[in-house]
Amino acid sequence: MISVTCAIIRSEENEVLVVQRGETTDHPLKWEFPGGKLLHGETEEECIIREVEEELSMEIVICGQLPEVEYDYGQKQIKLIPFICDTLDELPFLSEHLAYKWVPAAELLSADFSEADAFVAKSYLERIKAKKIPINPKPNQI
Repeated sequence: MISVTCAIIRSEENEVLVVQRGETTDHPLKWEFPGGKLLHGETEEECIIREVEEELSMEIVICGQLPEVEYDYGQKQIKLIPFICDTLDELPFLSEHLAYKWVPAAELLSADFSEADAFVAKSYLERIKAKKIPINPKPNQI
C-alpha cells in the first residue's frame, strides 16, 4: 500500500484546483488533485506542502482533512490522504502535469478524475452539503 497525499486547493471564488496527468502516466489524461507520495520520515502535512510546492510552485495553508481513501488499481494499491487547503496564489507553474483548471465546487464531479480522486471529490462535496466546510473561504478565516 502506497501512502499518497492530495490537496483540495480552494480559491476565494469557491473553485477547486485540479490538474491533468500526462499521456504516459499510469492514469493518462485523467484529472486529479495535486499531491504525491509520502517520503520516509515525513509527516503527511509536510508531504502535501512539499508536493504542492514542487509540482505547482504554490504556497498552501492546510485548513482541514477528509477521510482517507484506500483504492486498489490492480497494479498498485494506494491510501490517498486528502487535505483541504487554501492559497492566495492564483496561477500554478506546472512542472509535472499537462494542464490545470479552477473548477466550481458544484461542478467537481464533471471532471474525468482517476478513481481514488473521484471518491475524494464526492467526500468534499458531501462535507460542503453538510455545512462542515465553509463554502467561500476568506484569507482571514485561515
